[in-house]
Parts: sequence; structure tokens; C-alpha cells
Amino acid sequence: MENQQIAILTVPLNEWNEQKALLKDISDQVRALTGKEQKELLTPREVCEMLKIGRTTFERYMNNGVFEVVRVNKQKYSKSYVKRSHLEDLIKSGSV
Repeated sequence: MENQQIAILTVPLNEWNEQKALLKDISDQVRALTGKEQKELLTPREVCEMLKIGRTTFERYMNNGVFEVVRVNKQKYSKSYVKRSHLEDLIKSGSV
């Protein structure tokens, strides 16, 4: 076994807990962004949350063709979805 050096630090418990919570939050966000289990079709609400926009802005983007909208069936009031891959491409290109 190698000779390993050990450092002992004294940190107030509240600061330690804040740092642990911050690291957990960052870890959860990275896991959410890179997770394979992410669904491909996003609801308007999910898109609005991701982009931090309101529903009116979403509707305007949809009507102006910014988002490629996918409808489950072709009826007038069917649910609308946006492909995650398309949204990520728009974010990378700086379009939204």
C-alpha cells in the first residue's frame, strides 16, 4: 500500500451541508442532461420550462415555425410535442 497523505479540514456544519446540497444539485442536473432515459417528445410545458419562456412565447414560436411540432394524431386539437433533438439543435445554434 502506498503512503497516502491525509488532510483534515474543519468546516462549519452548515457550510458543509450547503456544499453537499450544491454538489448534489449539480450532479442531478448533469445526470438529467446526459441521461439516456430522456424521452424524445416534449410537451409544451416541458419546452417552456427548459427555455424559461411562457406559453404565449411558445405558441408564437410554434406558429412562426421555430419549433417543429409533432402531433400524435391529425385532429385539430390533438396534443402537440416538440422533439428533444430539434430543441437541443436550436439551443446549440443560438436560435432560441
